[in-house]
Amino acid sequence: MEYKLIQKEKLALASIFFTFFVDNLCWSIVFPIFAPFFLDSRNLIFSPEVSSATRTTILGFFLAAFPAAQFFGATLIGDYADRKGRKKAFFYTILFSIVGLVLTAISIHLKLISLLFISRLISGVFSGNLSICLTAIADLSHNEYSRVKNFGYLAAIAGSSFIIGVFLGGWFSDAAINSYFNPAFPIWIAAGLTIVNLFFIIFFFRETRHPHEHLEFDFLEGIHNIQKVLKTKNIKVIYMTYFLFLFSWNILLQFTPVQVVEFFQFTNIEIGYVASFMGICWALGSGILNKLFIKKFQPLKVFEICLMFFTLFCVLVIFPKHLIGLLVILGLGVCTAGIAWPICTNVISAAAGKDIQGKILGMSQSVQSLAMTLSPLVAVFTHIHPSVPFLSAACSSLIAVIVYFKIKI
Repeated sequence: MEYKLIQKEKLALASIFFTFFVDNLCWSIVFPIFAPFFLDSRNLIFSPEVSSATRTTILGFFLAAFPAAQFFGATLIGDYADRKGRKKAFFYTILFSIVGLVLTAISIHLKLISLLFISRLISGVFSGNLSICLTAIADLSHNEYSRVKNFGYLAAIAGSSFIIGVFLGGWFSDAAINSYFNPAFPIWIAAGLTIVNLFFIIFFFRETRHPHEHLEFDFLEGIHNIQKVLKTKNIKVIYMTYFLFLFSWNILLQFTPVQVVEFFQFTNIEIGYVASFMGICWALGSGILNKLFIKKFQPLKVFEICLMFFTLFCVLVIFPKHLIGLLVILGLGVCTAGIAWPICTNVISAAAGKDIQGKILGMSQSVQSLAMTLSPLVAVFTHIHPSVPFLSAACSSLIAVIVYFKIKI
């Protein structure tokens, strides 16, 4: 009897890990696709006379649609998982993720930009599987050691799925490699994997928590979390540093594909290579260099140095005229951000008492989603100069440095 229970728990954990892998892969697989799709003047999604600046501006609003929907959807999904159980929450988020992916692929085929926006909003609202995965793993973990170990597996899955996703997205969307490949092809692959994921949840995942029907939904919890941040005096300024840093990082992440398309005429597969390179640099910074540096130096000293260097790299990334120079600066910037992010998260956690850790980290997720939503909107100013997004990132990071030293003083 005990053996069967252990086997069921292992299958449930495996289905959670697979869900997390597919969820991250579906997010990253589109990374190399949309910049060329919007910016290529040969693409009939816009009329030929539409300027590059206008295309980039629309791309910015488009990129903001997914995290904006996620900002509101993630907390609702978390509430639903508490009310109705993890399995039902998984079922509906995965089912509607399939709907979002299918609509995305169809809208790319038909070149319908309005349907493309709607499909990404649907995908964003139902992309809250991360919170369900974390809570389901916490439910299944019998002690702190197993919980930390399982969360470590999730971190490894997140890094590997991003690299695999951007590679597949770049490879299978490039018609130069195979005439059957196109920007919609990777989306169909993601939809197929998500269908497999749905069957995993139906047949292998067992409910890990009894539903609590009395809990009430808070449809504006994301906004309320931001309001709580602004009212929490002892960590308000720390959150401001965190937001400004994430705002800068997301600009660098979102507009690098735009830059390599504009200046180096990169194809989808080449954007995939660059994105994979960024993923490797992030893993190197957050997984290896971070641990190395904080063992030898005070974490806050490492953070402030990384923040200053990240500001510098955001400026320098606009200067290279050769690809090698750009990749070197980009790699250093991503590594630096990877070192800084875990330290900043730890500073937020350490500033709050143990009894409000859940609330504090929930607010951190809302701040992160808000930064992801607002950062693509700097595309509105690309008509001034293509380097404006990166200069905006540098300014935001510089303000973060100033705010940080205000805390320190």
